[in-house]
This record gives sequence, structure tokens and C-alpha cells, in this order.
Amino acid sequence: MTTAWFEKTPGSEVHTSTEDETMLLLGDVVPDWVRLPAELGGARVRVLGAHAASCPMCRNDRPVRHLHVEDGLGVAECREHGFVWYRKSV
Repeated sequence: MTTAWFEKTPGSEVHTSTEDETMLLLGDVVPDWVRLPAELGGARVRVLGAHAASCPMCRNDRPVRHLHVEDGLGVAECREHGFVWYRKSV
């Protein structure tokens, strides 16, 4: 089985294929996998779940999507700050 990789802009419901710019994925889907930013090693990690809460940087009442990924990491998708990566506290 082949995994198709798409790029996403925070807040957008249009995802563009990294292999074929004419292929789009539409909708606000929770992905199976995401790629960590280079500063966190750039590895592909499995998405374990999602929820809505405030952005860790904005800390306002406007909810944004958070993805829970492997290794205790999370990422918030904020229109103002982009993808905000954080380590979930236990």
C-alpha cells in the first residue's frame, strides 16, 4: 500500500499533493500520519487522535484543531501562528 502525502496550510480545507500538484484532497480530515518539522527531526509520525481547544500561543477562547501524535507530541493548527508543536504534559 502506498501513502499519498499532502501539504496543508493552517485553516485551509484544501490539501495539495506533494507528488502531483494537480491532485487535491478536499475537506477537513484528520490525517493518519504527519511529518514532524525539521527542528523536531522531520520523521513521519502516526496521528493518534484529535480534539478542539485554544491555541497554546493565542490562549484565547477560539478553538483550533489539535492533533495527538506519537511520542507524546501534539500540534495545534492556528490561522495566526501556523502549526504550533508542543509536548503534551502527563
